[in-house]
Amino acid sequence: MSLSKRIFTAFFAFIIIPLFVLGSVSYLVSQKVTEKKYAEQTELTLKAIGRNINNMIKEANYFSDFWVTMEDSVEVVEQSIDDGGGNVDPAGGESSKGTDFYSQLLEKERLRKRVLLTYPGIHSLTLYRNDNKQVNVNFSAKDTPIPREELEAHPIYQEVLRKNGAPVWIGPNEDKNLTGDYNLFTQIRVLLDVETMKNKGVLVTRFQLNELSKIFTFYNSQGKIDRRFLIVAGNGNIVYDSEKSPEGRRISDYVDTETLDMHSSVAQSKTLPFDEHKSLVSVQDLQLQRLGIGDWKLVMVTSWQYLSGDMAAVLRWTVVITSFSLVLALVFNLIFVRRMVTLIVRVVRAMRQVERGDLSTRVPVVGNDETTALSRGFNSLVKRVSELLDDVTEEQSRKRKAEMMLLQAQIKPHFLFNALESINILAVQNEGRKVSKMVQRLANIFRISIQQKEEITIEQELQHLMSYLEIQKYRFEELFEYAIDVPKELMDCTILKLTLQPLVENSIQHGFEGIDYMGRIEVRAAIEGRNIAFYVEDNGIGIAEEQLARFATSGITTLQEMYAESPEMGERRGLGVGNVADRLRIHYGNGYGVMLCSAPGCGTTIKCLIPLEREGRR
Repeated sequence: MSLSKRIFTAFFAFIIIPLFVLGSVSYLVSQKVTEKKYAEQTELTLKAIGRNINNMIKEANYFSDFWVTMEDSVEVVEQSIDDGGGNVDPAGGESSKGTDFYSQLLEKERLRKRVLLTYPGIHSLTLYRNDNKQVNVNFSAKDTPIPREELEAHPIYQEVLRKNGAPVWIGPNEDKNLTGDYNLFTQIRVLLDVETMKNKGVLVTRFQLNELSKIFTFYNSQGKIDRRFLIVAGNGNIVYDSEKSPEGRRISDYVDTETLDMHSSVAQSKTLPFDEHKSLVSVQDLQLQRLGIGDWKLVMVTSWQYLSGDMAAVLRWTVVITSFSLVLALVFNLIFVRRMVTLIVRVVRAMRQVERGDLSTRVPVVGNDETTALSRGFNSLVKRVSELLDDVTEEQSRKRKAEMMLLQAQIKPHFLFNALESINILAVQNEGRKVSKMVQRLANIFRISIQQKEEITIEQELQHLMSYLEIQKYRFEELFEYAIDVPKELMDCTILKLTLQPLVENSIQHGFEGIDYMGRIEVRAAIEGRNIAFYVEDNGIGIAEEQLARFATSGITTLQEMYAESPEMGERRGLGVGNVADRLRIHYGNGYGVMLCSAPGCGTTIKCLIPLEREGRR
């Protein structure tokens, strides 16, 4: 991965992601803190509302107690039934029986006003006497009482008898058969005789509890909080809804009751969807059982949008500030960091070009700070390295020329020594014709060797080699024979002069030492890729493996040393193979030179590798 990508990844991983995580965690933690703090306030609110509802039910119970204990009210109701033999209805103002119609009407009107003045929330009252007679009193509108047979067949009737005067309440939508046409709060209790405390019948009172709306309106108006209040019966039916939702709904229609435990007696608050809107739902047990009410729960629903309103504003500002900071960070990254990375990348590219040998590479100098000093320093360093390399190259060139001159200076006396020795032998033997030919061959050898050029054509090198072989044939006529096989297309290629002759000389001087058979030397050449390979093969005595190893590792440079022969009288009898190898390596470079392959009794093969270069094209 490139440096710029790494820096951008690090910038993203260590700045952007932590900021995003920090913002998200802060938002979630603030939500939890808000939920916890508001839940604590909600619990206090629910307890206060519960106390108000408790007082409201107590007040209704007190009125009911007052109604049933007022002797004159009971007597008037009973007297109206006994005298008129029919039902009493103050709102309707009608009686089917009785002789004093107007007297009864006035009495009932007086009673109605007394009751409404005492407790205006009463809607209707029905007394089911033990003598199977029934008294209906409506205080605000017509209300159809439940038939006696249905009431007595209802399970709640036995509970009312068992409580013997204590009230039993049924809320709206809890059981519409008992709550009447207007679906009101209904109280059922046994009517007792004040003096004897005997059961005189069952009294069913229906209330229009307007105080309940006032309570919820008061708490909903505090701080303009968007709240919704519900009273839920033990069977899951909604008894009261501050938003006046359609009757008959169940709490499970709005919220997941498996998540929100409606049967727990402990106050709880949870954030969950209510009517498909995220809300804080709080539940409080009203604990009204001692007042004759079942397991009613008070549910308060607060819109989460309201709760998170201020927090959302803070979050928006946080997002704006964070986004602005990120933009500034990106600008900083693009302007400064990217500039630094660009400079580093340029320097790295320039270094790679310098590694490939391009010392003309320079880094552009831009600006006037530390990066400028770095660019200038790099350029100065490369320039200095280039100058030093030029000096080293020139010095090595001079050294190589000196080495070549030294090596060639070693070859020329050696040729002369061996040639003159052979001519001397032939002169002693009075072989004048052979001496003449050898002098001609020797002249040919020196004509080629004294040329100023380091490289000659392969054709000239082979002429030099054959002149040398002919001289040796005159000297050792019965010792060896030779063959040269070089393709004609290689004749105009160049080769370092005096390359093949030393290799052949070592075969004659050492390879055929002490043999009792005709020696053979074969010189051949072949093209191998973009190189020329010369092979000098003989069928001489060969070289031992340990001696070849010495040649490779111990710096042995002559076949004479490999055969462990000592020079006679301090003179060298053979030219070193290492001499040729060094000359080829110095002239052509590494990868070119001489390689030996031999075994005792199997002869020796010397491979000489040079580049394929035509004369005049180098």
